[in-house]
Amino acid sequence: MANVFDYIFNIGGNYTATINGMSTATGDFSAKVDGAQNSIGKLTTVLAGIDLVKNALSGLQQATDAFSVSGIALDRNMHDLSAVAGVTGDSLKQIESFARQSAKTFGTDASVAVEGYKLLLSQLSPELGKYPEALCAMGDNIQITSKLMGGDGVAAAQVLTTAMNQYGVSLEDPMKASEEMARMMNVMAAAGQAGSAELPAISAALQQCGMAAKAANVSFEETNAAIQVLDKAGKKASEGGVALRNVLGQLSKGRFVEKQAAEELQKAGIDVQALGDNSKSLKERLDMLKPMLNDSALLSKFFGVENANAARALIQGTEALDGFTQAVTGTNSATDQAAIIMQSYAERQAVVNQKIEDFKISVFQATGDTTLWAGAIMGLLTPLAQLMPLILGVGKLMMWVKGINWAGMWTWVKKSVYVARLQMAFMNRELITGQFASNGFLINITRATLAVLRFATVGIFNALKGLGALVLSFVTGGTASATFSTIASTSFSAFATVAKTACRAVSVAIMSIPIVGWIAAAIAALIAIGVYFWNTSAKFRAVLKGTWAAFKACFTGIGELAKQTFGAIGDLIKAAFSLDAKGISNALNKLKSGFSDYGKQIGAAFNEAYDAEMSEAAKKQAAEKAKGKNPATNGTGAAVPTVEVPKVDPTGGSLGTATGKGAASGDGGGKIRNVTINIEKLVERIELHTATVSEGTEQIKERVLEALMGALNDTQLATE
Repeated sequence: MANVFDYIFNIGGNYTATINGMSTATGDFSAKVDGAQNSIGKLTTVLAGIDLVKNALSGLQQATDAFSVSGIALDRNMHDLSAVAGVTGDSLKQIESFARQSAKTFGTDASVAVEGYKLLLSQLSPELGKYPEALCAMGDNIQITSKLMGGDGVAAAQVLTTAMNQYGVSLEDPMKASEEMARMMNVMAAAGQAGSAELPAISAALQQCGMAAKAANVSFEETNAAIQVLDKAGKKASEGGVALRNVLGQLSKGRFVEKQAAEELQKAGIDVQALGDNSKSLKERLDMLKPMLNDSALLSKFFGVENANAARALIQGTEALDGFTQAVTGTNSATDQAAIIMQSYAERQAVVNQKIEDFKISVFQATGDTTLWAGAIMGLLTPLAQLMPLILGVGKLMMWVKGINWAGMWTWVKKSVYVARLQMAFMNRELITGQFASNGFLINITRATLAVLRFATVGIFNALKGLGALVLSFVTGGTASATFSTIASTSFSAFATVAKTACRAVSVAIMSIPIVGWIAAAIAALIAIGVYFWNTSAKFRAVLKGTWAAFKACFTGIGELAKQTFGAIGDLIKAAFSLDAKGISNALNKLKSGFSDYGKQIGAAFNEAYDAEMSEAAKKQAAEKAKGKNPATNGTGAAVPTVEVPKVDPTGGSLGTATGKGAASGDGGGKIRNVTINIEKLVERIELHTATVSEGTEQIKERVLEALMGALNDTQLATE
């Protein structure tokens, strides 16, 4: 019966304890992570609640502001109007109601309507404030005119008040004055529609000629017509107003016309007295001057050279003047144009918005000062809500400070100081002896700091002491010189020791920095690997030398390549301009060959250096072989150590002859043998003290082979 062996391997040591420790550490870490997540979750919940409160307060403040802004603006303008006009009580409330109604009708803010009332009071008369109906009618005129001027209420008020002031409209009857304003508004709107001068240009012209036209008894309609005629002739805005003023002034001279000019006018059949007759219209008086059109000298003499062109334009344009006058008389042009404009979507939407704003104003006025205090409180609570995390944090900090055991903390401080003093003493002793090992980053850094401080004090002092003693040894003689020389030598030795210790401490500290130390170790390992391959591999050296030679050839040949390239490009351009096909082909071939030669030079440099190094290595190998040494297969003269591993069959060949049916063994015993082998810590600890990487590799191989051989020998002995 065959011998059957059951091998049971028990791996002892600290495997189970280590795994259990790892599991425990993992559980602790998971618990800490869960705790951190819970803390973060609680903090997030608190911050979310604070943010919710802040957003709610901000929303309340925005709602309060939305209901208050229109009311506040209207209230401010109403108080300004009351201060200007001296209107109070029911009259002021009536003006306010007119302003709100105007806002709902024309789609502008009620405060804008009140602003127009203020302009009327300041430009016309504060007395208008005592007549709310007249003030409201004039305000409506301003609103209508503003629709023709892109919604600019201030400009519209200036246009209307300028016209009324220039023509001296009486304000004794405010309602009649408001009707006159409406007539002027329609006249100017019709003039702007019929002619080329718009409302702003008409207003600028009226500022220059309005009073003169009124004094010459020229109607407002005819004045606007004359402004349009002059605008067509290039006399625009205020320039046209000045020209019309000067022409009217010359016509109004009557009998005071210059004698020579009067004589010439009589010769031309023009009645000078009739020119100054204010009962005649401007057209009639200009028609009397038609004979002047054939006498430029007389025209220039009568009106002046600077006004001759304007006068000629008016005299020639009497038919156009009459047409414009008829077009602007008795119209409702401004009202009609404004009605068309207000049918647009934007204007209708503005009307709807102002109705909503009027409701907000009603709410604002109904709540009184409530919105005042609500807005102030909301403005205070919002920043308080934003500062709530800081307030809570300060409160918790105060509670933590209050709960500190100050007596126990002082005891801990004393113990810490005592331990620190002992550690400093131990570190100082290590620095004095110069024998210390790495003990962690913080300790290494502290020790390095102490080492630098010792060098800055003890080392420098010993250096100075040594220098002084050396100088004294030079100037003294005999025993004194020898003594000072000994002192100098000792001091310099102490200086060197302190400096060396400081450098070593700083080096250990740097190497213990988690990242810097790893980087330095990695660099040192790479350098060691590079040195190892340089010393043991001829191909490694050949590749490096070839690469360096190719690199040098790349830079040394770049000048010749550039020269040849630019020369070929020049030839190519010259051949292209001369349409020389052969020259173009030669230039391209020259350019191609230049780059080809450049690449060949780089490749040849690499091959030459590579072959030279490999030839040198072969020569060294042959020389080593001639001396009787076993040459290394790696291309160097050093022999590569080999390790013979004995082939051992742990079963003594029994497993090789065993069959499924239990065939008989060589001894024919037919018995079953159970062998249990316990390997306690196959390699418990390997300590290597090496100077080179190759030496460390050989030692590892030897130690592992010893352990494996011992285990296999024990197995073989057990089976015998």
